[in-house]
Amino acid sequence: MTAARICVTACLAALPVMSYAQAQGAKSPKESATRAAITEPAAISGLASSGRNCVGPAGSIVHAIGWVPSNSRVALTFSSDFDPVASVTNTQLGVEAPDGLSRTAYWSDDDSGGNLEPRLNFTTTFAGSLVLHVSKFSADRSAGCYFYKVEITTG
Repeated sequence: MTAARICVTACLAALPVMSYAQAQGAKSPKESATRAAITEPAAISGLASSGRNCVGPAGSIVHAIGWVPSNSRVALTFSSDFDPVASVTNTQLGVEAPDGLSRTAYWSDDDSGGNLEPRLNFTTTFAGSLVLHVSKFSADRSAGCYFYKVEITTG
């Protein structure tokens, strides 16, 4: 079985992501992900300076990662100047679910990446839309900025 590796570096502005979708013939994210899984590896990359994300004193940031097929291996790594906490949800709603029911899976991490960085590694058990949530560890700690990298291997 050939595995396609999709590397999405969140050090990107939204424009490169839109350009990739348009380059695939304006297919929906599901069609593009399925096509990438079948044909060849696809990658989106950008300059690290284009994806600096900062969390304020009382906030958190949510990033849409996109749709992934079932049995996708997902790895998220971080580089930051503070102590972030990260979680990912995978959601499948209504008609996308084989039985017509909605389902959600959740993963969270604080310091597994070393140096107070989160690292998430998991395999999806169903196809769905991934969303990344990033916040600071506690209200008593200062806010800061971070970069993150998402690697998705399908196959």
